[in-house]
Formats: sequence, C-alpha cells, structure tokens
Amino acid sequence: MKKILASFIVLANLGVQAQESNFRTWNVLNINQKINKDFNFQSDIQYRSYEELDQLQQLLIRGGIGYNLTENNNTVLAGYAYIQNRTPTSTDDYAHSHEHRLYQQFNTKHALQRFNFAHRFRIEERFLENDTQFRFRYQLTATVPLNNAKLIENTWYLKAYNEVFLQAVKDKTFDRNRLGLSLGYVISPTFSLEVGYMLQSLKASHTDQLMIGLTVNNLIK
Repeated sequence: MKKILASFIVLANLGVQAQESNFRTWNVLNINQKINKDFNFQSDIQYRSYEELDQLQQLLIRGGIGYNLTENNNTVLAGYAYIQNRTPTSTDDYAHSHEHRLYQQFNTKHALQRFNFAHRFRIEERFLENDTQFRFRYQLTATVPLNNAKLIENTWYLKAYNEVFLQAVKDKTFDRNRLGLSLGYVISPTFSLEVGYMLQSLKASHTDQLMIGLTVNNLIK
C-alpha cells in the first residue's frame, strides 16, 4: 500500500506540470502536541507554490495553544500566524508582502458509524501592511477509514472537506470557499500522510491545488 501511495504522489506531480497557470501545489506540515490532559499545542507550516515547486507563492507559519473543554470532542484555541506572500508583477519579477494574524477557534467532532465529522469555527484578525481585516471561517470535514473500522496504524482513509470564508467588508462579505478530497494513510500513531485535490473559489476566479500533507502527533513524549 505504501508503494501505491508513492505512485499516487508521482502521478499527481506529473499532472501538475500539465496544468494551466492556475494550478498550485500546497505542501503542509501539521504538528499536534499534547501538553497535558487539558492543554495542547497545534501548529502548521505551509509552503504554497506556483506551477514549479521553487516558485514560492506563500509561506504560512501558524501555531496556537488549545484547551480541551471535554476529554475528546470540544476544544478552544488561540494563536498567531505569519504569512509571507510573493506575487508576480508585469516586469517578470515578484512583489513581496507580509501579514500578521491572530486567530481564535472552536473545534468539535462526532462520529456516525464509520464516518468521523469535525467542525471548525475560526475568527481571524488580519494585520496587513496597509489594512486590518476581520474574517470568519467555518470548515466541515468528514473522514472515513477504508480498510479498518477506526483510524489506527496501517489504515487508509478518505477525507472530504469544505470551508467557507466570510469577511467584515461592506458589499464583499464572501471571501472564498475551499472544497477538497484527499486520500490518507496512517503510517503510525505519530505520523499520517495525505495527498489530494482542493478547489479554491473566489468571487470571480478559482485555483486548483495539489495538496500534500504530513501530520505529526505527540512527537515529544
């Protein structure tokens, strides 16, 4: 099965090279670290590129401290994110911009037979170079294991998700929507790998993303 996943990644990368310029590649590292029974640390690092992997579009570094309202299902979290953007210009060069962001979120999850559902409600305060914006995000994720009843070691799974972004801007409330589907594999209780596709829709345009993600859970014992 590991050979199948490796082949899937290779084919996906070959597909990227054949796409138009609106295709992007997002490489994501998620880190979830339990601090104690009440608190946890969650972070992610995302390297987002244009058609070629060395063409940086955006670098995002985010981390926050979460508190477990209940043992397994409900968590509140507050954190900070730094974003570096790189945008092409008419002179075949790139313009650079930076963003600092604070965010607060509430996570809740539940199961229905083999399906695992997760809801994430997030509020963001975005400090841009020449502006300050506020945004609300809601993400619904459904995960189903394929060859085992639960997401244990050596389990393949499918993950589908949708996230809508709303901003506090007059006449521009809708910001974007992200719809994705991924194939994942639980390598061990610590590591899992996902590869998939995500469609990002804005009001007047859209982009297609190849998503490659590695999740690390409780690396420090």
